Amino acid sequence: MHQRAVTVLGAGLTGASVALELAGRGVPVTLVERDAQAFGRASLRNEGKIHLGLIYANDASLATAKLQLQGALQFSALLRRWLGPAADRLRASTPFHYLVAKDSLLQPDRLESHYAEVEGLYTEMRERTPELDYLGGTPKRLYARVEPSSLEPFVRSEHFAAAFETAELAIDTAELAAMIRSAIAGHPLIDFRPQHLVQSVTPAGEHYRVDCDTPAGPTAIESHQVVNCLWEERLRIDRSAGIEARAGWVHRLKYRVIARLPEALRRGPSVTIVLGPYGDVVVRDDGTAYLSWYPLGMRGWSHDIAPPSQWDAPCRGDVPAAQAESVTRDLLSAIDAWYPGAAQSDVLIVDAGAIVGYGSSDVDDPKSGLHDRTRVGVNSLAGYHSVDPGKLTTAPLFGKLAADRVIEAL
Repeated sequence: MHQRAVTVLGAGLTGASVALELAGRGVPVTLVERDAQAFGRASLRNEGKIHLGLIYANDASLATAKLQLQGALQFSALLRRWLGPAADRLRASTPFHYLVAKDSLLQPDRLESHYAEVEGLYTEMRERTPELDYLGGTPKRLYARVEPSSLEPFVRSEHFAAAFETAELAIDTAELAAMIRSAIAGHPLIDFRPQHLVQSVTPAGEHYRVDCDTPAGPTAIESHQVVNCLWEERLRIDRSAGIEARAGWVHRLKYRVIARLPEALRRGPSVTIVLGPYGDVVVRDDGTAYLSWYPLGMRGWSHDIAPPSQWDAPCRGDVPAAQAESVTRDLLSAIDAWYPGAAQSDVLIVDAGAIVGYGSSDVDDPKSGLHDRTRVGVNSLAGYHSVDPGKLTTAPLFGKLAADRVIEAL
């Protein structure tokens, strides 16, 4: 039986944030991860956008936008805390333009009203706390309405009702992964345990017993406190520890393509189509791009307590060649219809990430719970803490909060 004061489950961005914060404050941590390396699943396999709250226009309360803003404006500062100056060297995408689909759930004027409200929140936050920054910068404005034709020849403007240029950026998640892995490996107070698939967490007197499967067989870790930062398996493990999930969860499986763009597109705009089941093109400064098209890339939907086991392979980057070819053909053809030339890209990676949210219907339904990202945060029961970061943007914020709770309890 291995004993440790604190065990953190899952080494994505949230789990890594908790472990690095605790270790930086002198608390030894065991960090367990199902895969062979840290930061290899959902934290890696997403578009890397650091949300300013603009995309959540269908949450009229502004609660989701406010939460995303809080995460975005602390994202870099928290990474600097754990990674040092290297955090400021993260490469960013070209700025995002929001293109309004002609059948958007919200029409351009309503979207513009939401963007103005979000900018108002941003101004208030910056006035109250001037040291806040967005990926090392301080944009004067978050958005401006522009003519769709101004994005030609990169975009076929006839497909869109309106366009907005924004200050939003995406980071290269693979670059961040390398930094996080190095920081974990280099910290003497973090005992990293890869290839540990957590099966259950059970109270054992004043401790918690974490049972894991490993290539060498079953093993158990005993800890005073446990922080559950798993993603696909978080709800199932919470249940074993005595925390029942709130009703309404859904797991989705979304495929992405990473490709090297044709030369003519390499300084094109990053684009998100709003508002509904559309897609993204994220243009990186190394000539590569993240490409997604939701109607064709979303290939799994489950209301089970944990996703189907067959999702594991694509979520760790293992996609059969024939399936990868099919995904690529479908996604790039759909994107090429409005971002011409995308289909001529050289494909580098095809994989998928799991998305955990709350909703009984999909994003094409204006009443879907998936338009709300406020049912997230840290849920604690004695020495057990479950962390749902909601989005990559808010993972460091909630990781820091979870570490604070552990310190208070210790």
